[in-house]
Amino acid sequence: MTQEYIPFPQIVSALTKLCEKRVTGNLFVATKANRSAQLILDKGKIVFVYFFNKRGEEALELMSTIRAGRYRFQEGNVSRRMPLPATEAILKSLSGGQKLGATDVSASSSTAPGLSQEQKNTLEACLAGYIGPMAGLICEDHLGEATDLQAAIDALAAEIPSPAQAQKFRAMVMDKLG
Repeated sequence: MTQEYIPFPQIVSALTKLCEKRVTGNLFVATKANRSAQLILDKGKIVFVYFFNKRGEEALELMSTIRAGRYRFQEGNVSRRMPLPATEAILKSLSGGQKLGATDVSASSSTAPGLSQEQKNTLEACLAGYIGPMAGLICEDHLGEATDLQAAIDALAAEIPSPAQAQKFRAMVMDKLG
């Protein structure tokens, strides 16, 4: 934890740099008003937010009231996730930009460039057959970065622990989308 309280925009700047470095871990914030916040990052994406007994978008809205605080980042595995707006929208909101809203939430689950919503839904449904309900989160992580259908299939297949099951996943997707 930093020793001195610093203005909240400096904390947001540090958070932005952590996101750009694509780190995984927990950012802990203690505010000057004696409240605590926690943001969990997974490969640079904000996947969990807590502030003053609130979680998710409710916590993000309240974080706009933070004026100063101290922070500490602890690298490590991700222990929690929740549906959130895109990281870019969260950072913009915390920086005093636009308020979070329905359009931001849809931006976080938008399809990858070149992928239709039907393709995205098919990929998620097929993946769920192999890894269960985590498929939605995995697809959210990968489909935003995939440049085309083959890149999306490759990224998702890599998340299936068994090579044989990954090959079956690839075949199933190609049968449905090919």
